[in-house]
Amino acid sequence: MAEQLQRYVRQMVFPDIGEEGQHRLLTSSVAVIGCGGLGSHIANNLVRAGVGHLKIADRDYVELNNLQRQVLFDEQDAADGVAKAVAATQKLRTINSQVQIEPLVTDVSPANVEGIIGDVDLVLDGCDNLETRYLINDACVKHDIPWIYGGAVASYGMTMNIIPHQTACLRCIFPEMPPPGTAPTCVTAGILMPIVAIIAALQCSEALKLLTSQAQLNDGLIHIDVWENSFEVFSVERQEESCRACGQGRYEFLEAK
Repeated sequence: MAEQLQRYVRQMVFPDIGEEGQHRLLTSSVAVIGCGGLGSHIANNLVRAGVGHLKIADRDYVELNNLQRQVLFDEQDAADGVAKAVAATQKLRTINSQVQIEPLVTDVSPANVEGIIGDVDLVLDGCDNLETRYLINDACVKHDIPWIYGGAVASYGMTMNIIPHQTACLRCIFPEMPPPGTAPTCVTAGILMPIVAIIAALQCSEALKLLTSQAQLNDGLIHIDVWENSFEVFSVERQEESCRACGQGRYEFLEAK
C-alpha cells in the first residue's frame, strides 16, 4: 500500500487531503457522463488524483475538431475514428494503471442511466446537451446520488454542486428546458479551451472535497467568463415545494420514452 500511495505523496501533503483522504479517494467510484471537452479534462484530473473506479459514458467518436480542447485524444484517434470512451480509457490506463476504468460507448438514456449511476458515489457532468443533464438530475435526485453540473460554451461556463434533497437541484434553478435550437452550442457560438479547463477544474475540486469529506462545498452557482474577466457566484435556493424533481418527485425526463 505504501508503494501505491507514493504517486499521491504531493497531494497527501496537502493537509485537507492527507492519507485518510487519499484512502477515501482510492475507494471511491465516480461516473463521468460525456467525454468531450469537460469530460476529458474531468476524467484526466480524477484518474491522476487516484479515484479508484471511474465510469466514462459517451456515445461519440473522436474527430479532428475535438483536439482543440479535448485533452485525452490525438490525431491518430481522430484518423481511426475511435470511440471517445475507449480512447480516453486507453490513455488514462497509461497514466494510472491502479484506477479501474470502465468505458461505456452508449447513448445515456432513460433506459440505462439508472444502471450507469446506481453504484457510484458521485456523478460529474461532462455533457454537451441540456436533455442529458435534466435526465442526470432526475436519476440522481431519485437515487440520492450527488452530482456536479458543469457547462461551457464560447468564453463562459457555469458549475454547481447538487446534493439531492439538501441543495437546489437543476430544476430548482432551471425549471423548464429551453426549446431545441434556442440555446447556444459549441457549433453555433464556438468554444475556448481555457473556459473548458477552468470549469472542469472547479468541478474536480468540488469532487475531491465531496469524496474526501474534508472541506466546505461551494453552495452557489459559479459563472465565469474568461473573455470578459468575470467571476461570479450566485446564491441558489432549493424550491422544496414547487420543484417537480426534488420537491414533488416527478421525474419527467427519466420516465420519458
